[in-house]
Order: sequence, then structure tokens, then C-alpha cells
Amino acid sequence: MKKILNILFVIISFRLVCQTISPQVINSAGQSYPNGINGNYFADNIGEPFTQTVGGNFIITQGFLQPLTTAASSVSVIHNDVSCRDKSDGNISVSVSNLHPGYQIAYNWAPASACHALNCSSVDSLKAGTYTVQVKVTYSIQGGFKTDSFPPVIVLINDLNGPCLVKIYSAVTPNGDNNNDVFQIDNITDFPENHVTIFNRWGQQVFETHGYDNVTKFWPSKDDVNKLVPSTYFYVINLGNGSSSLRGWVELIKN
Repeated sequence: MKKILNILFVIISFRLVCQTISPQVINSAGQSYPNGINGNYFADNIGEPFTQTVGGNFIITQGFLQPLTTAASSVSVIHNDVSCRDKSDGNISVSVSNLHPGYQIAYNWAPASACHALNCSSVDSLKAGTYTVQVKVTYSIQGGFKTDSFPPVIVLINDLNGPCLVKIYSAVTPNGDNNNDVFQIDNITDFPENHVTIFNRWGQQVFETHGYDNVTKFWPSKDDVNKLVPSTYFYVINLGNGSSSLRGWVELIKN
């Protein structure tokens, strides 16, 4: 019995000793590297090279012992749709988070007409359509430079409101001050097949044109101003898109 107790004591002692032994890893080629975000350093004590990216979590080694990861950099994109069809008032803005101040960022836009340079974090004056932006980040590491690319982001600028509606002003003051000198019809150029006719209060036609544009085709011309009397005139606007004609009145005011 005493012999058996001695054997058990040795086994228990051996197990207790074994439990106090710390794991050891032989480091044959370990180095340390900055993580590129907050100045912390990681060491590859398994002896494998680092792989550093900015497109996801920072997995530092490829071995079976992985060090801690750090918060990933990310790209955020916001956009505004066009106000109505054929308008160019859409826009896109891009922001990149968790980047070291020393980083250099390039923005690749498609189509290239959105921004021919590589420094546009935002673009505007966009028509409805599909746009793509890819962010590329270049930074220094171990005496050299590395460029990482985020996945391309596809942005759809929508036309949510359909055709632009014309806005017709009800007064004309042709005094040469470039303010309401002509009969202004906003968005009329969105309807290039338009036809505009204007009548005096007795129903006599005083103006007619196809393709009214407020600039080269407008009412009243300088010659018309001398012939017209201050009064209320009536218009008929056919947009040329199959919709019903627009009818109303406009007041001609002469000082």
C-alpha cells in the first residue's frame, strides 16, 4: 500500500510541475511593424512575414499564431439624387476613416468625366446614372511605399421626380437691367420641341417661336419692346412631349 501511495504522489507531483511550464516559441526571423493606424507595433514571433492592408481587419501574420487585430479602415459614400430628369445637380461625397495623417489618398472615378484628377473626394453637377469610385491609399512602410485599394463602390444617381416641370414667370420688365427683361420660362430647354405663342388682350398673335430657350429665342425682343404697349398678354406653351398645352397670362410693364 505504501508503494502505491508513493507512485500516486509522484504522478500528481509530475502533473503539477507540468502545469506550471509555459509554452515556448522559437523565433527564427521575427520582426516588428507599425500597424499604420494608431502608431502601435506588432511582432511576428512565429517568424513569418507580415501582410498589411487597409481594406479590412489588420491580420498581421500568416502563421498559426495570430496577433491582435485593430479596427479596420473604411470608406463611406453618400449621394444626392438629381432633382428632376435632365438636371445635372446630383452629387457624391466620399470619406475614409481610421487613416494615419501621413497617408496619401487617390480617388479613381468612372466615368472619368466625373473627375479627371485623382484628388476628388466629392463630385457634383452629375446627371442621373451609375458612377463608380475606388479609393487607393499609399503609405510608407519599412523605408518604402505600399498602395492598398478598397473595393470599388458603385453609386446610382436616381431620377426620382421624372421630367422637370417648367416654371413660368408672370411679369416682364424690359428696361435693360438684365432682371426680368424677357419672358422667363425655367426648364424650357428640357423640352427642345416646345412651341410658344403669345397673344394680346384682343386675341391677336404678337409672338411665335419653336424651341424657346430664354436666350436666343425669347419674348419680347428689343424691336418688340418699342411696338408693344404695357398690358396683359396671354401665352400658349406646347412642350412638344404630348402633354396638354400650358395657358396663362403675363404682364408687360414698361417704365
